[in-house]
Amino acid sequence: MIFKKKFSILFIPHQKGKIFETKVSSNVLIFLLIGFFLLISSSLFFSLDASSIASDKLKLRRLERENAYLLAKQDKLNYAISDLKGQMAELIEKEKKVRMVFDLPEVDEQIRELGVGGPMPSKFGNISPELEQVYMAESELEGLLRQARFEKENFEDIYSSLSKKKKILDHTPSIKPSSGYLSCGFGRRIDPFTGRKQPHLGVDLAADIGTPVYVTADGVVSHVGRDVGLGKLVRIDHLYGYTTVYAHLSRIAVKRGQHVKRGDLVGSVGNTGYSTGPHLHYEVHFQGRAQNPLRYFLGSEYVAD
Repeated sequence: MIFKKKFSILFIPHQKGKIFETKVSSNVLIFLLIGFFLLISSSLFFSLDASSIASDKLKLRRLERENAYLLAKQDKLNYAISDLKGQMAELIEKEKKVRMVFDLPEVDEQIRELGVGGPMPSKFGNISPELEQVYMAESELEGLLRQARFEKENFEDIYSSLSKKKKILDHTPSIKPSSGYLSCGFGRRIDPFTGRKQPHLGVDLAADIGTPVYVTADGVVSHVGRDVGLGKLVRIDHLYGYTTVYAHLSRIAVKRGQHVKRGDLVGSVGNTGYSTGPHLHYEVHFQGRAQNPLRYFLGSEYVAD
């Protein structure tokens, strides 16, 4: 049988020397082969295991560095979120003040909360504290983005409202048209020419001939001409139902159809028409009814120049 056979093993040197021969039984040979195989296998195993351990250590060190970097970034992100929340709170307060100053409707706080809030999980499950911080930061950022969009819509609404208010104010008579002193007020008065009480539809501002007369609000010149009683006059139509009249002028500086703005020159004080002395007769009409012009002066001494 094969296990009873013997084998000869020759050891031949590379250089000159004696050839050595030994005989081993098949059992010993098999045992040697198995031992050699086990030796090679264990060497490979421990070599691969050591290589794997070294690789794992490298990965672990890399992950530790990445984790430290991410934690530092997380701290910066948390600081930025806190800063943004503070700035957003200031922005909301400014928005409230603007609404109050310009008499705009306030935003209902419940609507504001719905606009900027959102589903906030009460717990994140069985996760690490670091990952929970990431989820918290993500949730707060989403809330800030919703809040920013909501406030953007609010300020667009404010801008639209203020633009409308500005347009109304621009076309509302609001300055004294000329320097001088009030010589006759609004209401019924005794006509100096007839001696009878008659309605006085405006106010008279006494001033020297040639004193500048200014437009009191944006509008369009609707009439330029001469009237028997009011002399040289200009009528300006403003939006929103307002009309102004400037009479007894010595000189007219505008033309019919001309677009004018508050502070533009209308003409000069004169003594034309029925007048006892140089002055400006100034009228304000709203929706066809004469108004007391004094109510539309921002200040008794305020004129365009």
